[in-house]
Amino acid sequence: MSLKTFRTIPIVEANSNRIAGSFCSTMDAVSADELAALAHLRELTQHAREVKGQLKNANEDERVILERRLEELRIQAGIWQGKRRQATEEKNIRLGHATLPVEDLDARN
Repeated sequence: MSLKTFRTIPIVEANSNRIAGSFCSTMDAVSADELAALAHLRELTQHAREVKGQLKNANEDERVILERRLEELRIQAGIWQGKRRQATEEKNIRLGHATLPVEDLDARN
């Protein structure tokens, strides 16, 4: 791969000219798992907007049902946000932008 197609941005240490690393254009690439999670989050957000709109004109009984539905949507959104974070972390590890956690051996002793 030529330098023209693979752009990097150097990371320069403070108070020196030493290059400590670099950022690359692949870091912003979104994985298929991230896209799937984002799509689910968009759907859940749209459903939540619809439910909130219905809440404005709801009577007492409908309000209870709609509030439960809104809470279910919040829980589902939390799950999908976690899946998105996990997919992003896995992608960054594959690209070499992050490292796997290291067990602290002293903590076990």
